[in-house]
Amino acid sequence: MNIAGSDVLRVRNDAVPITRLLAQAVAFAAMLVVAAQIRIPLPFTPVPITLQTLALYVGVAWLGRRVAVPGLALYVGLAVVGLPVLSGWRGGLVAFTGATGGYVLGWFVAAIVLSSLLDGRTQSWRRTAGSMAIASAIILTCGALHLGLLFGLSPAQALLMGVAPFIPGDSLKILLASAAVRRWPNPLSAR
Repeated sequence: MNIAGSDVLRVRNDAVPITRLLAQAVAFAAMLVVAAQIRIPLPFTPVPITLQTLALYVGVAWLGRRVAVPGLALYVGLAVVGLPVLSGWRGGLVAFTGATGGYVLGWFVAAIVLSSLLDGRTQSWRRTAGSMAIASAIILTCGALHLGLLFGLSPAQALLMGVAPFIPGDSLKILLASAAVRRWPNPLSAR
C-alpha cells in the first residue's frame, strides 16, 4: 500500500500550515498586549482609552475569524490565568469582573461579527469602516451594559460613562484601521 500517495496524507497546495496559523494567532495576541499598554485614563469613567480596539479591528480584518478569534482567546486566556497582559499590566479574573469586563466580552462578539462582515475579502473603504463601526457599537454596548450592572447605573448614566467618552476615539481608530487594511496587505500572511 502506498500511504504517501493516499488521500489521507495529501495536503491541498493552498492550505496554510497550522504552524503559520498558530504563529499569526500568537502575533495577534502580542499586538493586543502592546495595544493595551497604550492607555489614557479618564477622570469621569473607570474605563481608560486604549489602542486595543484599533488592534482588534486591524487584526480581524487582516486575519479573519479562523486566526483572530483564537488569538483573542489566547490573549484573554493569558489574562485569566493571571499574566499581566491587560491595560495597566493587570491580569487575573478580577480584571474581568471590574469596569472593563464587558468590553472584553464585547471583543469576542465584535470579532465574530466583523470577520463575518468582511469575510476575508477585499472590501471597499466604506464597507470596511462601516463593518468596524458595527463592531465598535457591539463593544461599547457590552461595556456600557456591564458598567450599568456593576455600578447600578441608569441607562443614561451607563451611556455617559461607557459609550460617549469613547465615540470620538473609536471613530478615529476606525478611520485609521480602515485606511491601514485598505492600504497595506497583511504583514502576517504568507507571500
